[in-house]
Amino acid sequence: MASFGHDIIFIVEISFFGDRRMLYRMAGYCRLSKEDGENRISESIENQKKLILEYVDKAGDMQLVRMYVDDGYSGLYFSNRPQFQQMMADIYRGEIQGVITKDISRLGREHIETGHYIERVFPSLGIRYVAILDGVDSLCHSNEELAQFKALLNDMYSRDISKKIRGTFQVQKKQGKYMSGFAPYGYRKDPTDRHRFLIDEAAAENVRKIYTLYLEEIPVRKIAEFLNEQQILPPTEYKRKVQKLSYVNRQGRDHVQKWNAPTIYNILKNQTYTGAMVQHKTEKISYKLEKCRIVPQKERYVVEGMHEAIISKKIFEKVQEKRQRFKKNKNNDVKQK
Repeated sequence: MASFGHDIIFIVEISFFGDRRMLYRMAGYCRLSKEDGENRISESIENQKKLILEYVDKAGDMQLVRMYVDDGYSGLYFSNRPQFQQMMADIYRGEIQGVITKDISRLGREHIETGHYIERVFPSLGIRYVAILDGVDSLCHSNEELAQFKALLNDMYSRDISKKIRGTFQVQKKQGKYMSGFAPYGYRKDPTDRHRFLIDEAAAENVRKIYTLYLEEIPVRKIAEFLNEQQILPPTEYKRKVQKLSYVNRQGRDHVQKWNAPTIYNILKNQTYTGAMVQHKTEKISYKLEKCRIVPQKERYVVEGMHEAIISKKIFEKVQEKRQRFKKNKNNDVKQK
């Protein structure tokens, strides 16, 4: 069986008894995500690689020069897949002459963009596309009509799976089970039940300090400066260095992390600290888009008494009243100007 490494192999043609034949430099592309559901074993990366290797080995007119793998990436999006983008860059550099996948769904599940690559991008670049189990090979124009139909079916499958996953998550969130990745600063996940929080006392003490200082009329900017002067790790750094979590905030891993006013505000308005589990704060606009909308307060799922409180409800309410007065005074000042 053929073997390969990460080095690009440049073999252009092969001879069979004097007949010189094109040997296509092929890229194997594998992808797996949670949307594959119960089929994760059969769709596993190793199974995809094995199928591609066996197919190329028997084909006679292909040379597998590199395998690209996006494990844990949805088939609905193309731009956020690092290995797919790397493959396209290699194609544009002329290092790849063809792409081979287990089936069309491994390339993508969104039928419009998937079809765009199969029908426009690859042909315009002279790229041969093969989807093994779907019997698609652009070199001999096989099953081109089926490819369009399969792309549409894959899209419909993703829509159905998205609804089921969203429905399951909603039921568990309404029961007060935590369904996100990381616990808020001041808590850690219960090692025996990942849907519950336990107090992280070291961080919780800083949360209490923030609430106390705010009620003592200390501005949030001054609170942030005080915490930085005390060399207290901000939430992102605390999760990485103390809790040993692979946490990355919106600013990215390389951004210098310090306490700032927005971080303080987020802690001051987080109802979770009263012992309530608050979820469904945002939701996707569409299953095809990564963009989310902020869910209004009245539509969020709030379940009281799901974990030990760090801040009493009385103190939390006082802080919210103070925040509202500050907002009102700030708006009045703007109107007067």
